[in-house]
Amino acid sequence: MRAFFGWLLALIPVVYIGFLLWHFAGVGGGSMQGIAGIGLGPTVLGLSVIGLLFLIGPLVKMIRVASGSNRVPGAGIDIGDDRPTEGFDADAAFASYMSRRETAPPVEADLDRPAPRPGGFGRKGV
Repeated sequence: MRAFFGWLLALIPVVYIGFLLWHFAGVGGGSMQGIAGIGLGPTVLGLSVIGLLFLIGPLVKMIRVASGSNRVPGAGIDIGDDRPTEGFDADAAFASYMSRRETAPPVEADLDRPAPRPGGFGRKGV
């Protein structure tokens, strides 16, 4: 039910802008030449672009529902359920990381070069 109201809320600006375009078309005589003749050409063009931008969201939702790609695998699993890990062992990964870390040579600091001074705007530190 919540998804249905989300669709309705997403369509409200599209319907409003569509009504405004329909109204301006009626005022302009029903043709683009009449709309441009009374000076509403840029307004109608801008409203058309904004209406198309607002229409992207509902169109993407509709395509996702129609194609079935809105269902994420594993989205219905609760916190207490056993999740498939596909053979990943966290303890083995951590042990491998620690063994590589202990065998790495220590990093020598370059003490001959002074540390870079922080730059930027504002007050200078003392």
